Amino acid sequence: MNVVNQSFQSAPLGRRCLIPVAVVGALIVCGAAVNVIRVAMSPAHQEPSVRVMATFSPVVVLVAYVGAFLLERARASHFRIEGNALVLCKKRYPLEGLLSVERDSKVLRRAVKLWGNGGLGAIRGKYWSKRIGKFDAFLTDTDHAVVLRWPGRIVAVSPSDPEFFMGSAREAAALR
Repeated sequence: MNVVNQSFQSAPLGRRCLIPVAVVGALIVCGAAVNVIRVAMSPAHQEPSVRVMATFSPVVVLVAYVGAFLLERARASHFRIEGNALVLCKKRYPLEGLLSVERDSKVLRRAVKLWGNGGLGAIRGKYWSKRIGKFDAFLTDTDHAVVLRWPGRIVAVSPSDPEFFMGSAREAAALR
């Protein structure tokens, strides 16, 4: 087993992440516009604090949404193989005993999210599908998905260069 220490950039956001971000963002902006129009058309004798709160509450929601997006994106923006363990955020998956490393762009097809984030900046969490079983997802684009299989665990990641990542993982696990 060779010692591999390598960092990997995750793939750019794919459709599975971009569509929910765009839809929810558009809904928040539309809600904010409706709220601003309602405040503008409300009676002038209404308390100023109510008018200010009604005007800026959508802005607070939008800031929270953008903050959550940036946090999730930062958590999934890179990962590494360090000392022959795959490190995803704070989780370490030792590559010893790794059975296979393969590309699978259909990893999330008909998968059910058990818990986690389903697309706001990244796809992270535990998923289950009939085809794969229970697996941990750490994805930004399913088109770049790489699935790592151990005897009791499956992990899906999406590096920007899947072939380089697969070679590094195989080298660290002494797979051919």
